[in-house]
Amino acid sequence: MNARSAVFALISIRSQPLRKLVNRLPYAPPTVYNAVHQLEKEKLAKIENGVVMVVEEYSVHNLSEIYIQSLTHGVDPEFLTRDSTLSVWKSLKNLSLIKEIREETGLSAVSVKKILTYLKEKDLLLYKKRKPIVAEYNVNHTLCNLINMYLGTGKESQVVQYPGSVPFQEIMETPDQIEKILYQQIDESLTVKHTGFLVKGSSERITILESVDKDLTYEETFLKKLFSTQGAEEYCILMVKQGLLNYERLIALAEQQKAVSVVGCYLDILNSIEKQMVSPMVIEKFLARKSKYKKTFLSQEKEYGKHGWEPPFENRWNIDLYLDLGAIKHGVRSL
Repeated sequence: MNARSAVFALISIRSQPLRKLVNRLPYAPPTVYNAVHQLEKEKLAKIENGVVMVVEEYSVHNLSEIYIQSLTHGVDPEFLTRDSTLSVWKSLKNLSLIKEIREETGLSAVSVKKILTYLKEKDLLLYKKRKPIVAEYNVNHTLCNLINMYLGTGKESQVVQYPGSVPFQEIMETPDQIEKILYQQIDESLTVKHTGFLVKGSSERITILESVDKDLTYEETFLKKLFSTQGAEEYCILMVKQGLLNYERLIALAEQQKAVSVVGCYLDILNSIEKQMVSPMVIEKFLARKSKYKKTFLSQEKEYGKHGWEPPFENRWNIDLYLDLGAIKHGVRSL
């Protein structure tokens, strides 16, 4: 491990006075000072009152965790976080043969094989095949998840904007992405659903964070939300109005979940309130794939009964409808 990595590893565990840092590491003092200066230039470390500490930023915190977990698992963090190692790691999402990885990364076959061999020895990779090598991540390894989090810090969050006098946005993300947002936006107004955690910040806009088990596409989120009262009356309307949906993907997903009739009927109802919210061609595609078996839409609303507007939609889509049309109209016109 070089001096730069040794300094970062030590301050990742605990901040250190600069003078003490120089004496504790097995390098010449000028080498340690240069390492600290390099980390400052890279915005990974800072010095406050003579104490060297890790910069308080999400990606740096993530890198710090990788260093600590690398040490606990007997992995050299300097080797693991080299650009060459990370480029091979990223390429494994799409490629697995050494030749393909070499072409993708620009590294030599020897370098690629050396990196793969090291990662395999440290149990970060699993070989599905050895000749030729076909490798995959060991997703059960703590470091595997940390590296993917670190390399995924540029991922765009799935955001739905709510207008109004007190505007807010709702974000559904995985726990690691929620962690990133909390670190990066803690000075803003934030709340985390189902936890009671709410902080006011410099922005008037409130960000509502909802934790989900896995990354969801907009289309998956739409289907997840559609079968709740609030989702049908607000969230899904916003997704349609903001043009967030790919309807070809939505049709395919709805077919998998046997929900084509429900989704098509819902979009048809939205169009009856505000014309061209959804292209009539999209509605026709859903209609051509509607279910032969009657579906119930929002059965949790049965206790409120029906109001007389439902038959045309029920007959067209073979649906048993329990929707508050007034609430949906309000959502379409006000959101």
